[in-house]
Amino acid sequence: MCFFSGMASSRKYPHRLYEVGKTPIQSRSMNHNCHLSNIQNVREELGEDVWSELRESPIGVIVKLKELNYTWSAKVVHHFLANQLAIESSHELWSLIDCMPLRFSLYEFEAITGLNCDPFNKHDVWDVDHREFWLEMKVPISDGPTLRELQAIFPICRHWSREKRVMVGLLCLLSIGIFGISSNIAAAMLMFHRRSRQEQSP
Repeated sequence: MCFFSGMASSRKYPHRLYEVGKTPIQSRSMNHNCHLSNIQNVREELGEDVWSELRESPIGVIVKLKELNYTWSAKVVHHFLANQLAIESSHELWSLIDCMPLRFSLYEFEAITGLNCDPFNKHDVWDVDHREFWLEMKVPISDGPTLRELQAIFPICRHWSREKRVMVGLLCLLSIGIFGISSNIAAAMLMFHRRSRQEQSP
């Protein structure tokens, strides 16, 4: 977290996103789709060889948090979200805590998790064709698999190559630990849409 005492002394920060006493209730203030038990299923179903490779992958921090039995305080997170300031930025949150403005942005997120939060290079060519793999998993080639579809593949993919099982594991980690999305939404398609929007932005 990042504090800015200069802003606090000048009182020149934006107004609150929610009026005092009119904040959302805790059960509706945050995402509830990230379940570490689903990550344990990935380990049990895909095998220790895949689990080890997932741990060393670019999103391996999700595996490491699971192995640490990481817990977090929903009350603290809710307090931070309920005291947000109204700002025009999609990459950071500001909250007013004890009359002090506090920022949580992609910079802090990257520092804590070690995940690469740099913007996509607009000149990169994303030419990986996953359609054959989607067909093998019997999922729509336009969207890719949802978490529920990936979980249904577990009994089938046990005899697949390690490379393909790692791909299944990575898609599971993206769905559960990075996007925290519903089991009915395809992480691969969401990732593609987010990248497309970023490339189109000025």
